[in-house]
Amino acid sequence: MGGVSNVSNLVRFFALLILQVFVFRQVRLGWGGADYIFIFIAPLFIALLPLRTPRPLVVIVAFLFGIGMDAFYGTLGVHAAAATFAGYSRQFVLAYLEPRDGYKVKASPDGKDLSLGWWIKYIGFLVGFYTVFYFSMEEFSPLFWKQIMLKSLFTIPLSWLICSIIVTFFRPRI
Repeated sequence: MGGVSNVSNLVRFFALLILQVFVFRQVRLGWGGADYIFIFIAPLFIALLPLRTPRPLVVIVAFLFGIGMDAFYGTLGVHAAAATFAGYSRQFVLAYLEPRDGYKVKASPDGKDLSLGWWIKYIGFLVGFYTVFYFSMEEFSPLFWKQIMLKSLFTIPLSWLICSIIVTFFRPRI
């Protein structure tokens, strides 16, 4: 990662953290006294890291993003665990979605080098992994599998849509 890339990733880190904490944290919808719909954009930060970023660095940066969210949410490491899991899973998702000719050496996941279909699947996997892991850690028992599945099923599409809108707004080439 070059110097300019480091600066842009640092700016993206704080911009998405502030957006998550001060805007999307307020969005919680539900019924029957329980919240089932949330918006998580943490996977977007993990997804937009350069493709050739080493896995240990991705995991560390994802953990730092998650612990930053935990500091504001008061969730005692739940976001850090989910972000770390998503950061670790990222390499498997990239391997699964790798184009037939492989990635370009300086390929960027922000749409300049890869197709819209690739992007939709990529962010979908990361949002899905993050969300299911987050709610699994939040409930921390298989007895609550219905709540985990309901929250995940309602949160994943909305979070995926918001992440796609954010990227389209800042990177219209996708």
